[in-house]
Amino acid sequence: MTIDISLVAVILNFVLLLIILNAILYKPLKGFLSDRQKKIQSDIEEASKSIEKAYNLAQQREYELKNAIEEARNIKEAIRVEAENQAENIIKAAKEHERDIISQTENKLKTMSEQTMRDFESQITEIVADLTGKVLAEKIDDVKDRELINRLLANRGKG
Repeated sequence: MTIDISLVAVILNFVLLLIILNAILYKPLKGFLSDRQKKIQSDIEEASKSIEKAYNLAQQREYELKNAIEEARNIKEAIRVEAENQAENIIKAAKEHERDIISQTENKLKTMSEQTMRDFESQITEIVADLTGKVLAEKIDDVKDRELINRLLANRGKG
């Protein structure tokens, strides 16, 4: 078996080419791919952290929203209670005012009634005094008596 020199040269060329390609292309390409893989892994981890952070922020916002809604309900309830209290106070004040007006009106009516009774008594007293004076002044029969009473009443109605 004879090994031809050209075969040895081809093998040496091939090994030399492998060494050169390994040094020039394969190691830098392998390093580039390794760096790229690390970068992708790093980006995936950052994205994962960002997603987790976003999820936590979403939960926090949801919690804050629930608190805000609850606070709004509480404020609404407080406003409703305050409005009911004010309405009750207004109604109480109106009823007290109504009682005051009724009391004042009753007092005025009582005063007017008393004044009317005094006026009526005064007029009756005058009529009786006039009639008594006329009766004592002259002797009157029944017909003249009625005429006199009617005339006095007519005069009083005009005056």
